[in-house]
Order: sequence, then C-alpha cells, then structure tokens
Amino acid sequence: MRFSSVISKYDDGGVTPRKISQQQRAENADKVIQRFFADECNDETLTREALIRNINPGPDFYERLQEQEQLADGGFGPELASPSALVVESFRVYAQTDLGAVALARLLEWDDQYISFGWRTNSGALTESGIHAYAEGKWRPFRVASCADGPDRVTPSGALLLPDRFIQEWYSTGDIAHPLAVLHHELKAHVLPMREARGLVHGREMALICLRLESEMLSELDLPVRRLEWGKDDGTLDQTLHEPTEQMFHGLVRSGEAGELVEINPDNDVVIGKARVLRA
Repeated sequence: MRFSSVISKYDDGGVTPRKISQQQRAENADKVIQRFFADECNDETLTREALIRNINPGPDFYERLQEQEQLADGGFGPELASPSALVVESFRVYAQTDLGAVALARLLEWDDQYISFGWRTNSGALTESGIHAYAEGKWRPFRVASCADGPDRVTPSGALLLPDRFIQEWYSTGDIAHPLAVLHHELKAHVLPMREARGLVHGREMALICLRLESEMLSELDLPVRRLEWGKDDGTLDQTLHEPTEQMFHGLVRSGEAGELVEINPDNDVVIGKARVLRA
C-alpha cells in the first residue's frame, strides 16, 4: 500500500502509525471485534443492552427501562444483530491502514478508561455501574451491530450500525464509496471524541467534516477523494473541501474578513491562521 507524505506523518494525540507494528494492528483489530461487536452467542446480555440503548439518559431512565423489560417479556424488545462477515473483514483491513491503525488504537485507549472505571468488562459487556453511568449521561458505550440493508449511522446511545453490504458509489457525484472510508468517518466524527467536531451544526458542517475524513482515507488508499455534492454548498463558509479548486484543508476552514480562507479553532472560534492545504 502506498502512503502519502501527509498520512505517513499522521499524529493523533501522540499516537502515530510508525509506533504500531503490523502484528499490533492485527491484535488491536481482534480486541475491537471481541470487545465491541454484537455477538449473537450472548443473547441474554445483548437483549438487555438493546433495551438500555433504546432509552435516552434522564431522571426517569430506570422507570422506562422497567417498562421496556416488561414489553420484552412478550417478545417485543429491540435487538442488536451481529455484523456481517464483510463488516468484520473491513475492520481487519482498516486496522492495517495507517489512519485506521491510529483510530483503533485511540478507540481502545479511550475505552480502557471506562474499563478502569468499572463501566465495562474486558470482554465488552456493560456492568451495572456502566449502565448507571449511561443513564446519567456520563458516556455513550460503543458497540458495533448490523442494520441489515439500512444506512450506516451512529445512534445516540453510541451503537455503530453498519449495513451487511456497503454501497459502491455516491450516486449524487459518482464518487467511490469505500467501506474503509465509511468506517473512518463514522469512528472519527461520531464515536471518538474528536475536538474539531464539537459545536458544529450537525447537518452541513458535520457533513463537510465527514467528507474530509473519507477523503483522507481514500487518499491513503490512492483513490480519488470525495467531492462536495452539487447544489448542497454555497461557497467557502464552514467547509473543509473547496469545490472550485478541489483543495483539501486541515481542520475547520472558513472565509475570513478579507475573503481569504482561514483555519478556525473549533473550541473558541478564534482564527488560527491561514488555511493549510493538505492536498492540492
């Protein structure tokens, strides 16, 4: 696999691709699959977890959970179905890319904190204290499950629902829809606590962040990057890809007072400096 200079120098919180061996990447993929993937062999635990994830955190959480459990006794409860073999294989391949290796290493590092809190076991099961922490809105316990032929998405409870088969292209632009690019944008934008996504409007601004994340993975795979969808962008405001020049920028880019593109600190909206081009 050929890596661009941008990808080779990738650093996420001190975690770099060069520090993660091929063997460690494979082992991390195994850990992610063991810890987070819905497993039909553990029906009772997963049934209760599905009920829990069906309820938003709040003061009446346990009252609503009791109601859900009563309904589930009649066979009306939700399910967490196991991801397909194609999804499992996609995660294994994703772990071998530089961007994927770093993302999964960060995911495990992040989740180890919750295991140390006693909120999840090493095998991935939620503990009673973890359920209580979720009920209080202290975390979103990550899980990967199937949505059959539905669209990929992350639920408010933190479950990543993936189709059994990925689409091959984005019909609005004809761009390649690669499974690894889909995994990358879901994990980086919606699962991991990505600083640059905080405070962004979920619709347009978040879509542009996801577009950039997919593009950086496609760049690592030496595939054409994603383009903005025609008719859905009205200029350079709040975008990370700039259609007229097809340039790709680092971070959150906006139009400055003089009309130039500048990079914004997403935490406080302060201008960092001139927009930095990642890929022309």
